[in-house]
Amino acid sequence: MRRGALAALLLLPLLAACGSGGGQHTEAAGSTPHPAASAAPSPSSSGSSPSGSSSVAAQSSEGSSEVSSQGSSLGPKNTVPDDQLTPATGSFTKKEKKYLSGRVPKGTDPAAILQAGQETCDRLAATAKIDRDAVVGAIVAGEIAGAEDAVNGLCPDLKSLVQDAEGGYGDGTHSDPAPGTYRALTPTKDCSWSLDGTSGTKHTITVKKGTRTFTSNGCYAWGRV
Repeated sequence: MRRGALAALLLLPLLAACGSGGGQHTEAAGSTPHPAASAAPSPSSSGSSPSGSSSVAAQSSEGSSEVSSQGSSLGPKNTVPDDQLTPATGSFTKKEKKYLSGRVPKGTDPAAILQAGQETCDRLAATAKIDRDAVVGAIVAGEIAGAEDAVNGLCPDLKSLVQDAEGGYGDGTHSDPAPGTYRALTPTKDCSWSLDGTSGTKHTITVKKGTRTFTSNGCYAWGRV
């Protein structure tokens, strides 16, 4: 599966949730049901996509899923205090409160931030069943906003996806790459790379100790073998 299909797949869990009330990770176990917020802030996208065509996947998961990671870097002065993290109705579980801690910008409904994280979990779970490499590649490329935080805080059963993405490289130029063997997860037919000026088109590479520069074009993302 290539990246054009990934964008559509990342939307499937969200569409299903709209029709059926949520996916596998929509409510954390033991939580008291609370309504999803009707609106969420729309922070500007952080970072750029490693390739033009792959930006579609980022667009499919931006918005609510980007909201899920916004609060993590705002600091205590700009976030809702933990003792004020309450939904309009019902209550949050301890697990949900831990995820929300330091993550909710002032003036934002905590339920919106929680919903964003849950939707990220739903997207990851559903898409991984169809094309695991595509999901891992998207995490490596930074196109699933808040993926690591959502997995660690709300759906730890998906941790292997984040672990597989660790140490990977997206398209672009990287200095002092870590030695090891890597494979292109969802390469295009134009995938090419160079290691200290030595070029190639194979979808598996070995980075030797002391390599100074690794450049990738059209390969989207590389994962450790």
